[in-house]
Amino acid sequence: MRKQPKPLILYRYILGEHVGPFVFSISIITLVFLLNMVFRELGRFLSRGLGFDVMLEFFFLNIAWIFALSVPMSVLVATLMAFGRLSGDNEITALKASGVSTLQMLAPIVIGATVLAAGLIVFNNRILPDFNHRARLLATDIARKRPTISIEAGVFFHGIKDYSLLVEEIHETPDTSYVKSIFIEDNSKANRVTTIVADSGKIYFDKNRGFLFFILFHGQMHELDLIKMEEYRILSFPRQVLSIQVPDWKIERHESEHRGDREKSAQTMRAEVRANEQEIEREENRARQFALSYILRYLPPAFRPQTDSIPENAEYRLVPPTRNRVKADHARLKQDLVGTRTLIRSLKKLNSSLMVEVHKKYSIPFTSIIFVFIGAPLGIMGRKGNVTMAAGISLGFFLLYWVTLIGGEELADNQYISPALAMWGANIVVGIGGVYLLVHSIREATVIDWGALTRFLSRKKNRKNHENLG
Repeated sequence: MRKQPKPLILYRYILGEHVGPFVFSISIITLVFLLNMVFRELGRFLSRGLGFDVMLEFFFLNIAWIFALSVPMSVLVATLMAFGRLSGDNEITALKASGVSTLQMLAPIVIGATVLAAGLIVFNNRILPDFNHRARLLATDIARKRPTISIEAGVFFHGIKDYSLLVEEIHETPDTSYVKSIFIEDNSKANRVTTIVADSGKIYFDKNRGFLFFILFHGQMHELDLIKMEEYRILSFPRQVLSIQVPDWKIERHESEHRGDREKSAQTMRAEVRANEQEIEREENRARQFALSYILRYLPPAFRPQTDSIPENAEYRLVPPTRNRVKADHARLKQDLVGTRTLIRSLKKLNSSLMVEVHKKYSIPFTSIIFVFIGAPLGIMGRKGNVTMAAGISLGFFLLYWVTLIGGEELADNQYISPALAMWGANIVVGIGGVYLLVHSIREATVIDWGALTRFLSRKKNRKNHENLG
């Protein structure tokens, strides 16, 4: 009988086998997310003339939410790769022969995933909200920024408010444009149109001050007063300098105290939910009192309940009802109750959305633990440390989890199911699969027969080749 390895040495060894695959997978997954964002946003950024530092800041701020999603998936990939390699090299068999059970092998990974999940929960509540807030503000500032000037020969340029520009020829240099036969229409002044034509000129932009400068040669300036049409003036000039201020040319940073639900911590959102619930209770009580006063207004004194909660004042005394009075009171009651119901529904929907985000901050990190119970059995039963196979299987399970999570969030936002079930339902679904795989792994059953799958694919390929030859 072989001597069982010491737990500390065993734990360190198994955890060490996961470090490399985890770093590799989180790097690749983060890179894929970033490249997708770069391809989607780079054209818009370049068209607005953003500097490299602004683009780098934007992508850096978005790494936070990418990291929050990448960690659980990386745990799945790392577990598949590590246990697949251990199984492929028969180290799993050797450990079992030494008396180490599957659960003992999983223990250090579960502990590590738990520590990772706890750290991710702290990250989701303390770091991620600020990064999301700053990323949203920067995206808003970028959207406000005016795009770069792109003047084409023979095409009217209307990129500057109240101005139209046309040139027949243009020669571009890095900082100055040399133009010929230039036409400028200025509508910036009320009730006055100024038209400038020149034989040639230079155009350059002062980025520090946000002014576009025109140095014009041998031209005329035509001014027309739209109120006094007879006051038409023509001014000839050998050289004229025209400056136009271009607002929002530089990116202007703005601050905002308002935060969306993904820009708040769980503690902040819970406080908002409690405040909304108190507001809902106040509105419900007010609506009940208003409806009660309406009913009591038309009840004879003998039928009114004798209670101290109903004050004896003019509002509740019997008033000879008229048709118009009843209709007006009824319309006022209906309008008030409909408005109260709309307000309560909106507050409940807001609370549901807030609680979805609260549970999400905990359910997604907890997925790291769930994925251990999926990756380890698949790695052991697959008996191959194949990177491509591990990535494919992990992607399938992650897509199942993600589809369930998104579907649950949509249902919770529309108040069809509770936020807790919506956010933890995906963990329950995937967790059931993990328990099933773990039980079969402990019993040393082969859920996925890779040999049979390979033989099936080979037979199908041979049959197809035979049909092509035939």
